[in-house]
Amino acid sequence: MAGYHYSSLLYRYKVILPQHSYQNLRGHKRFKDWFEIINVKTAKVGPRLAWLLRHGARYHNLYVRPDGYALVDEVLRISPFRNLNLPDLKELARIDPLKRLQVKELRPHQWWIRATARHSLKFVNPAWKEIRNAREVEGCIYYADGNEWQKIRLEGIRTRLNERLITLSQTVPEYFGYSHIEPSTVIVIHIDVKKALDYGLTFFAKHDKTIATEGDSNGCILPQFFRKVEYLQWSKTIILANKTGSEPTETHARPTP
Repeated sequence: MAGYHYSSLLYRYKVILPQHSYQNLRGHKRFKDWFEIINVKTAKVGPRLAWLLRHGARYHNLYVRPDGYALVDEVLRISPFRNLNLPDLKELARIDPLKRLQVKELRPHQWWIRATARHSLKFVNPAWKEIRNAREVEGCIYYADGNEWQKIRLEGIRTRLNERLITLSQTVPEYFGYSHIEPSTVIVIHIDVKKALDYGLTFFAKHDKTIATEGDSNGCILPQFFRKVEYLQWSKTIILANKTGSEPTETHARPTP
């Protein structure tokens, strides 16, 4: 602690003190005792760590999952975090009153860390929840038109330009793909989630039943993971003719799988 003034340290790092403000602790008889239980080394890098996980991963070639988690081992290879260790990160997450960091063992002996909010990384959303078992979702569906299907059936489903995630759905929305102008067609591709998980692909879901995946190392879901492909077509039947000046025409639409 040599070279540091307790008051200036507390003012600078007050955000890490639990349940107390700078004003409440200033002049407290146990003022100095607070710094005996705070690792100043850890406190100094707290704001930098939050910035890295929220905004700076791309500048350090740090892999961040769609739910915001990054491997602790990879984070600790980046300066100025090389002097830290896993217990330091756990303690920093524990004492932060705003709970801006989370440290979890997502795989056996594999620890991950994330910022809980305020990400500027386009593909990151803490609302994503990793799917560990295929039974956790109703289904996994990708939609394509006829032209897109000709390429997908050979090469698989790929991420779109400037996108990192492939977006899927759990169910087919009612009247999806329906056009009131002309008969419409959509290709519905059902993904075998269990087979893909066993292969090593990861999937994430949100409460709105949206699913996302990064695909394989090439950003692709290969055709071998297609469980079923359906051809959904909307057809229309006119049940009341319409002439100029007459009553509007009634049209019934129905899907033809």
